[in-house]
Amino acid sequence: MYGNSKNWPFFFSLSVVSILFILLGAKLIYLQIIKGEYYRGLSSQNHIRVIVTPAPRGVISDRNGIILADSKPAFIVSAVPSEFNRANTALVEQQLEMTAGELNEILDEASAVPHRPVVLREGLSVEKVSSIAENLYRIPGVMIDVAPLRRYHRPEDFCHILGYVGLADTQDSFRGEIIGRTGLELKLNETLRGIPGLQREVVDALGRIVEEFRGTSSEDPVPGGNVSLTVDAELQSIAITELEQTGMPGAAVIIDYENGDILCAASVPVFDPNMFARGITQDEWNAILDNQDNPLFERAWAATYPPASTFKVVTACWLLSKGLISRDYMPNPCYGSLTLGDTEFGCWTSHGRLNVVQALEQSCDVFFYRTVQLGSIDELAEYSACFGMGSRLTDVLTGEKTGLIPDSDYLNRTYGNDGWGLGNLLNISIGQGELLATPLQLAVIAGIIASRGEMPPPGILLQRKVLNPVLSSDVVTDSAFDIVTEAMLRVVTSRRGTLYNAFSDSSLDFWGKTGTAECPGEDHALVIGFVRDPMPLAICVVIEHGGHGGSIAGPVAENILSRYLVERGEI
Repeated sequence: MYGNSKNWPFFFSLSVVSILFILLGAKLIYLQIIKGEYYRGLSSQNHIRVIVTPAPRGVISDRNGIILADSKPAFIVSAVPSEFNRANTALVEQQLEMTAGELNEILDEASAVPHRPVVLREGLSVEKVSSIAENLYRIPGVMIDVAPLRRYHRPEDFCHILGYVGLADTQDSFRGEIIGRTGLELKLNETLRGIPGLQREVVDALGRIVEEFRGTSSEDPVPGGNVSLTVDAELQSIAITELEQTGMPGAAVIIDYENGDILCAASVPVFDPNMFARGITQDEWNAILDNQDNPLFERAWAATYPPASTFKVVTACWLLSKGLISRDYMPNPCYGSLTLGDTEFGCWTSHGRLNVVQALEQSCDVFFYRTVQLGSIDELAEYSACFGMGSRLTDVLTGEKTGLIPDSDYLNRTYGNDGWGLGNLLNISIGQGELLATPLQLAVIAGIIASRGEMPPPGILLQRKVLNPVLSSDVVTDSAFDIVTEAMLRVVTSRRGTLYNAFSDSSLDFWGKTGTAECPGEDHALVIGFVRDPMPLAICVVIEHGGHGGSIAGPVAENILSRYLVERGEI
């Protein structure tokens, strides 16, 4: 008895603990076995939803701070695949004006991450989103949110320079992510895109938030970096207007030849990049594709043309700098053509005996047919490359073409060793034949002559580093610059000059050279030139199938420069 009475607390505690373990075990059996399926169902209905918040793209502005592109809030409609009942597919497609089967395709693509929202429609107005908002209670798994939408303030003026944005389609992108598709939006995408934010929510099977997520905190989106361009928005607008008034496709490039800043790079016809930002319709896309003048084409730097007689300033610099001719050298007279073998190389009229200044002034082809034979095609090709021809001039203009400077190697590859001859050199000397250049390259040639070889490479980003001049200092002699510059002034001031009529009533002091490029159909009209006061501006204008450069492209160049300088109060 004594022993039993002494150990009773131990046995009592053991009994209590045993009873508690039995009760706990019974409860666990009840919860996990008897009620296990029920609670597993409840648990599966709650999960963590991760919402990716797009970042606003960086602002793009012109040299004066005028905003060209930014972002504005717009509605987006998303769906969470794991929460969406596909029985509601037809209703959602009807409300969002989607084609049959489009919603299922989107959800199938997003099935690998079923708890992450996938964008169905973006850039919606209040009116567009209101109908779906009224039906949200009927369609669990569908959400309405606000996200930044790209907005272009001067869409048609800058459509080719800025380009447009669209949905990303890479494996590491989230559905609804916006990236640059063309233009600077594409080239500077990493700068402009920003960093998306992340928001985590604990939701039930109906998509309702049931509690705050207590794990990793949400991350706010980081806006993209801003970009400033060298372009002057007002000058760009003037150029677009003047080009459009011709009724023909064309381009205009204007450069500040003291620092290489591209002040204008205009191409027509144009398009509205806001269509792509909000989601282009099939009718809008078809209208662009059906336009034979190709509004998407960036003519200012991606189109190549025979430079025609504008190239004669390069040929003249070569002949003079290499000592092949002097200022007073006069070859045999121009009688309207030159016969080489069985081929007659024509001139636009009979000019008689001319020196190089008169030949440039009156744009005599025969003068250059005769004098270019003093050198070789490879020498002229090598010299032309020093002016920036045959290569890209920037590293940010998407689609920029190099043009073409034909040399003997190129001609051998193209025609065979015996398939070409002196006639090719004659054509190239006056900017015809296989020779091709972009409007940007031709504006650079004008800038090089205006700056006497001191112009830096052209650039369109205001923060860029200014590099050494395009032209090496010993390529063109001072005497050659003097003679060619004198001739370009006479092109404008002499009654025989090909730009006399275009600038006869102008208040500008302009140095220029015209070109009429032979091509199928009507010839292309070209003009290059520069003004020194009140601003150092070099210009190239190309009007496709416009006819004669002096009568078509010349007035466009004069109108652009005059209007711009008048609006600035410079003249």
